[in-house]
Amino acid sequence: MTDVPSHSEPDAADLDGYYDKFYVHDASEIRHHLRRLAGARGVLSVRAESSQDGMATMLLQVDDDTFLIDVPSTRRMLDAWLGSLLLRVEGSIDRAALRFSSGPARLDDHEGKPALRVPIPERMLYLQRREFMRREPPPGALVCHLRLEDGREIQASIRDIGGGGLAIVATRSAVEFQVNEVLTGCRIELPDLGDVEVNLQIRHVVVRSHLGLDAAQAGCEFVDLAPVAQRKLFRYLMQLDRDQLARRRWLE
Repeated sequence: MTDVPSHSEPDAADLDGYYDKFYVHDASEIRHHLRRLAGARGVLSVRAESSQDGMATMLLQVDDDTFLIDVPSTRRMLDAWLGSLLLRVEGSIDRAALRFSSGPARLDDHEGKPALRVPIPERMLYLQRREFMRREPPPGALVCHLRLEDGREIQASIRDIGGGGLAIVATRSAVEFQVNEVLTGCRIELPDLGDVEVNLQIRHVVVRSHLGLDAAQAGCEFVDLAPVAQRKLFRYLMQLDRDQLARRRWLE
């Protein structure tokens, strides 16, 4: 099997070197993370370089210089992946986010079924949960629609948000937050990126009297976050970083 030339370049969303310290460049370490993901039957979100349309696929096998992923479920997406010099790939394992670009992909097979073979990337963004720092969006800019067990849907303000969770504020007359409760099917409206659906596990609750006598804040963790939702949240967080960096440079 001939080697495939590897192409890798930073995503345009990667904020002027802000995340450089979280990149892995050592090929053996990159293979290690990919093999961990393959061993856990991890799911990847993949999109062609020039497209915003991604699709989930399975990481099947990791070799020395390449790895295999399952083919997408539609011919249109398969043609897009094969026709792109670079694929944008994202996944997660043990609450760490993996993100990289590589290509081109070519058709191959795995255990008698079609698969795509992709070069091992030259670098990989590896963000552990502790590196998902919380950001504060502008006041009133971000809301979360909570779906409650009784069927009601209420709107809560988002005080801060990160890759691993968020803090929401709502009135106690509307909802009584319970520690360890899981709220499924909640929806976050991300400016310019659209809605994402998340499951939230409440980790702690604080009464915020300075926000109003009826206000309570819940610190929540994302549960079973889908790769597509993770990608949108990651982009939103980087947009907040860009805005903050631009304000700081303007003040200087």
